[in-house]
Amino acid sequence: MLPLLADTVEFFFPTVRVLPLVLLVTILLWFRSKLARQKLISPIPGVEMVPGGHWFYGHIKHVMGPIKVGDKDYFDQLFVDYANEQGLCCAHYIEPAISVLSAKHARTILRQTSRRGAVKMIQRHSKQTLGQQSLILQSGGSDWKRQRGLVQYALTADAITEHNPIIIEVANAMVTALTNVCKAESNGVIELDVVHIAQCFTLEAFGKLALGHDFHCFSDSGIMRSREAEAFAFLVNDIPKRSCPSAVFNPLLQMYFLPTAYNRRYKMERGIVESLLSSVIKQSKDEFAASAKRDSSKSSNSKGGSSKKTRDNLLTHIIRASTDNSDENLIDMMKTILFAGYETTAITITFVLYNLTKYPEMQELCCEEARRILQRDDSITISDLRYTRAVILESMRLNPTVVWTSRNLTKTINLDGFEIPKGLRVVIPLTKLLVDERNFERAKDFIPTRWVRWNEEKNEWVERDHRKESTDHGEAVSAADPANFLAFSDGARDCVGKRLAMNESTVALASLMKRFRVSYDESKPVEMKRRLTSWFPHELHIKFHLRDDNAE
Repeated sequence: MLPLLADTVEFFFPTVRVLPLVLLVTILLWFRSKLARQKLISPIPGVEMVPGGHWFYGHIKHVMGPIKVGDKDYFDQLFVDYANEQGLCCAHYIEPAISVLSAKHARTILRQTSRRGAVKMIQRHSKQTLGQQSLILQSGGSDWKRQRGLVQYALTADAITEHNPIIIEVANAMVTALTNVCKAESNGVIELDVVHIAQCFTLEAFGKLALGHDFHCFSDSGIMRSREAEAFAFLVNDIPKRSCPSAVFNPLLQMYFLPTAYNRRYKMERGIVESLLSSVIKQSKDEFAASAKRDSSKSSNSKGGSSKKTRDNLLTHIIRASTDNSDENLIDMMKTILFAGYETTAITITFVLYNLTKYPEMQELCCEEARRILQRDDSITISDLRYTRAVILESMRLNPTVVWTSRNLTKTINLDGFEIPKGLRVVIPLTKLLVDERNFERAKDFIPTRWVRWNEEKNEWVERDHRKESTDHGEAVSAADPANFLAFSDGARDCVGKRLAMNESTVALASLMKRFRVSYDESKPVEMKRRLTSWFPHELHIKFHLRDDNAE
């Protein structure tokens, strides 16, 4: 009897040992199946859930990854293919969310709340580079309102108008450098990376406008980044490099303290940028204090009179208005403003030049307007470059610098009969919304005259009014509704630097069209890259043709 019992125990003992493992695997499979089923359940009755999401992270890979791979458009799949008649569909980005394609719905969301959920990985690396209290990392609250108020004060319409001569000066330096490079060629044609040119222009303009500092990107011999500009460009690339999904499990990128060659370079480049900002801030503080002392002395020793007003830069405006002028706070604020405006404006200039290579007749219209408006003095009214601005608006509509944004609802709202509950994330895919027929007629076509028309009586371009005009003047499409143009977002969290960005882009384009024609070899594919919420060319080599008449 005992031998039989011993044999029985020996037979079942291996099975008993693996039972916990079998049970654990069963639980994990059940949990995985449950999560996968949840990814198929829409949080809004009547709004379809996009299929094909990963069982754990849903569709986050596609919303954060390349928009297009070959002929496959992942954003069409996420936001368009499964949208209902109202332009609504749901997807899972680790958590459930709903997306909207109607500009009316998007405006409702953007004006209802300024709160947006942070992507932890992006937030962590942005804080490392931009500072703990960076404006673009805050979801709301008193600190966000205070910092945004300071930037708004520095970027009022009057302040930007005051700085127009600086923008024109930088644009002229860029054109001079390009002209000299073209003249060195026997045929007056040079092929250059327009991404590099646009980034240099934006950085140089920002340096002079915001800091009163020259980055020396343009010279008589050509266009080249200075050492400081190279350091800044490295930091701009660093945040997306460490935040991309493929880097999540790479300890060499996630741990800053590791003594890798890349981390050592990161510390060196960040040190160069922060040393520059610290030096400029100290100089600005000293000049501001001296100016305040002189003004105080003049007011106490004289009854009146006037003195020549010096032009303030953005930093000086902030120092004057801020209650916290610590070096650390000002460095973080200037880094944030520089990072936010540098790449977006450069992307705008890159895309508008690329789009114009397809439309030589539009280049000539821009050239004619530039030669008529841009005179050699400081009295230029940039708003008079209406056709040039329309070309930029149309390019931004087709190629927005920010491809999507999102908000977390702070209260339940109704969108055409669908109740969207409080707390749900709403994704606004700008790259699809701005080319949707709900919002613009012939939405996928490049038609600047949806914004302006030629007035024969005034002999100039005038803005169109969508409330009064359809196609009465013979235009190809009816007038666009500016409220549907959400490339700069809307509501309390819209782009605080949109006026400056439009002025920089307009002056850059007009100055270039005045002296050059541009062309592109369409047989060469444009290699696009994804960087956080942007999607733009990695490099784009465009040919610059010096105009035969060589107008000054």
